[in-house]
Amino acid sequence: MRELARSGFMSNRGRQNVASFLTKNLGIDWRMGAEWFESLLIDYDVCSNYGNWNYTAGVGNDARGFRFFNIQKQAKDYDPEGSYVKHWLPELQAIPAHKVHQPWSLLPIEQQRFGVQLGLDYPQPIVDLFQSAQANEAAYNAAYDAAFPGAGGAAAQSTAPGGRRNRRRPRRS
Repeated sequence: MRELARSGFMSNRGRQNVASFLTKNLGIDWRMGAEWFESLLIDYDVCSNYGNWNYTAGVGNDARGFRFFNIQKQAKDYDPEGSYVKHWLPELQAIPAHKVHQPWSLLPIEQQRFGVQLGLDYPQPIVDLFQSAQANEAAYNAAYDAAFPGAGGAAAQSTAPGGRRNRRRPRRS
C-alpha cells in the first residue's frame, strides 16, 4: 500500500493480494477497495479496476466459491529474497530473507539484532490469515444460503465436467 500511495502504481499480483486480504480476511466491501485504488492509480481503468475487485471478492458468476490468496506463500514465491518488501518497508531492511515475510515471528533477541521492535517499528498482525479467511467464508456461506434457500448450500456438491461430483472448497493461491 505504500507503493500505491507514493507512486500511484502497484503490480497486478500486488493488487490481487490486497483485494483478497481486504475482502476475504478483513471482510471489507470490495467497492471500498476499488474506490481507494481508483483514487490513487495512475494507470486507472474503470473496467479493469472494478472487474478485478469484483472477481477477487467472488461477486457474480464464479462457480469456484470462496477463494483467497495465501499472502505468505505469494510473498515467498514472488519475492523470495524479500527485496520488494525491504524496498517499500525499509524498517525490515536488516531482517534476513528467510524471516522478512513473517516479521511478527521474530523473537525479542532477533528484534534487537535486526533493529526492529514489533508494535513500535512494525505493527503486529491485525488478523490471522487462515482464521480470518475461515470466519469470512462462514459469513459468505451463510449469506449465500440465506439468498438461495434450498439450493444445497454454498459448499454443496456440484457436478464437474465428466459427471464427477466435487465439493467446493476454498482455493489458496
